[in-house]
Amino acid sequence: MKRIFLITLLTLLSFSTVRAQDAQMLLGPLTVAELIELPGWFGEDFMTYQPVRQYVERIPEFLEDVEIVCVLGTWCSDSRREVPRMIRILQSQNLPPEKMRMIGVDQRKRDPDGETAAFDIERVPTFIFLRDGVEIGRIVESPLASLEKDMLGIIDPNAGQGGGPAPDVIIIDGDGTEHHLSPDHEELERLRTEEQTQKADGDDHPVEKEYHVK
Repeated sequence: MKRIFLITLLTLLSFSTVRAQDAQMLLGPLTVAELIELPGWFGEDFMTYQPVRQYVERIPEFLEDVEIVCVLGTWCSDSRREVPRMIRILQSQNLPPEKMRMIGVDQRKRDPDGETAAFDIERVPTFIFLRDGVEIGRIVESPLASLEKDMLGIIDPNAGQGGGPAPDVIIIDGDGTEHHLSPDHEELERLRTEEQTQKADGDDHPVEKEYHVK
């Protein structure tokens, strides 16, 4: 009798766990309001995430003709971390919620209407960026650098395919003064030319400079 009771109890606990997981698995088109109602969403990852200004403030410039499709699993820890962060990025730039279309999938990466089948989703979340209906890049599961930097590297036509914006170059003069320039900055080329000229002229005390890529 005791053994039967234990088996019954374990069965009930297992069934309750499955029901709890199913209750959090939202499938198909999703809204921010629906995600807010889920436990474990929009906590610390949303409230404390601080996008880097030099990247996030440039995003609206290139996002006008871009649609973002976010394929996520409401049961997935990576989705609970990255999706609220992406929403915070969009909100920080006053971009409308409809700029990112969200679709919930099950653990087989499928949704009821089959919308995500064409995107060949293997891991979630997957953020897909479309320009005029054509995919220009995606962020899968987690970013390489940060969401805002990876995103800018995808949507900025001058940044290359997912390469991110060009790095900063720090020039340090002999007296320790730092100059932050982009690699294509004409001032950087002028300073390099000046240094080469001083050396060619036999200047015994050229203005020494160190170049660092940030």
